[in-house]
Amino acid sequence: MRNISKITTETITIALALGLIGCSHTSSNNESIDGREAKKELAIELKFLQNESERLINKDGKIEDKTFQSYKNDFNLLSASINSTSKVETQSDSELKKSIAQLKRDVATLTEKEYVKSYKKFNSSKTIYEVTLMNNMHDVIDATKTWEGSNNVLNSFDDKHFHSSEAQIKKDVGPAIDHINTVSKYKIELMQDEIQKHLDSFTKLQLEQLKKATHNFDLSLDNQIKSIQSYKPINGDYSVSREFNYKSHDEYTNACIYITDFESNLGIAKASEF
Repeated sequence: MRNISKITTETITIALALGLIGCSHTSSNNESIDGREAKKELAIELKFLQNESERLINKDGKIEDKTFQSYKNDFNLLSASINSTSKVETQSDSELKKSIAQLKRDVATLTEKEYVKSYKKFNSSKTIYEVTLMNNMHDVIDATKTWEGSNNVLNSFDDKHFHSSEAQIKKDVGPAIDHINTVSKYKIELMQDEIQKHLDSFTKLQLEQLKKATHNFDLSLDNQIKSIQSYKPINGDYSVSREFNYKSHDEYTNACIYITDFESNLGIAKASEF
């Protein structure tokens, strides 16, 4: 195999160390909010979700997937903030109707103290990250890490075509690149949208870490694409493809340092996943 080795444990150790000395959690701008104001703010969010749910259910033509993904994140964020069991997973009319009805009932049962607690949780960087960003972030981590068992398309392409002819290689280049673009790079787009949506809930350092992590993961995927595009049979000149492979790994390593630092500050980092 011509794959590069996985990220060293030393790199992760350094990343964790950086995380532990990073800045403290975001100081809430909502510490003085009272129950009445918190209830009002959550009611506004619930009304927005009700309107969006109706738009998705009564759609005229096809709704963009990004529209649903954004609604799904918004819904699940409010649900998690009030400790509701109601969740949205698929764009099903029956699921959308059932979930919004349950969420409305759950919001209505909150006490004044619970409204305050829920509103603060709703605006917490930790809640926002865990609900709207973390799954996609770790999917992208898995798509860019370089050891066996990952979903790295370049690794799979390399394993499959190590002894392939040029014709066989050319046949699979397009589908491999399409997969990177429509799955992993698409998830980066969704994360960038969510980061932009919740700018006020992250500190300056947290935003820098998130933006640099997603940017470096994106560059890692770009280099996977370039490596696949320049891939040659075993008897050909593999040096260009290998160089892009190395660059992909370097960008992955850089991204992991930023995201490990970010997650460490929130108390949710798991080095074994990187």
